[in-house]
Formats: sequence, C-alpha cells, structure tokens
Amino acid sequence: MGKSQRTKGHAWEREVARRFREIGFIEAKRGFQTRGGAAECPDVHAGPFDVECKVGKRPPIRQALVTATEHARKGQIGIAVIKEDRRPPFVVIGLDDFLDLVEEWKQRGE
Repeated sequence: MGKSQRTKGHAWEREVARRFREIGFIEAKRGFQTRGGAAECPDVHAGPFDVECKVGKRPPIRQALVTATEHARKGQIGIAVIKEDRRPPFVVIGLDDFLDLVEEWKQRGE
C-alpha cells in the first residue's frame, strides 16, 4: 500500500471518528494501531461500536466486516464503515447485531 493510500485511509478514519463525535459519542477516537499498537485494534472506537474503516475504489466490504467482528472487544459491536470513491459512505453490520440494536431501540421507544 502506497503512502497516498495510507494517508487517504487515515483521513477517512479521522472523519468517521469526527462524525461519531458530532452525534454525541464524544469519546470517539481512532484506535491504538495508529500509534504503533496491535493490528487487531479497531480503526475507530465509538461508544458500543468497534469500527473498521475502508475507503477506495473497490474496498473489501466482506473482509472489513469479518475484521470488525473478529477484532471487536468484548461487549462491543463490530461494524464496517465503507466509502467508495465518489459515492456516499455506508455501514455494514451483521444481521444479529442489527436486530439486537433494533430491538433495543424499539424497547426504548415504547
């Protein structure tokens, strides 16, 4: 991976963390791998989410979700935030985790 690709990836991680902070996850930050930590650390920690960030022409979506779920800390939900070049970003989450979130949201609304 070239320097420009790494720079692009780091910028995307910073943007994802910033966007989580904007909606109230004030502790959202990039993972320790940015400071020479273990490669198993998520790209971004944000509340209950351990986030794997991918950006590029054709980012590996399934690989990103597998990495996110395998490396999620105990009690955290592994998600992937994907940004294809010149397209809006999207989130990938496992169905069971998604349904758990929907169930919790529904219970809070009733």
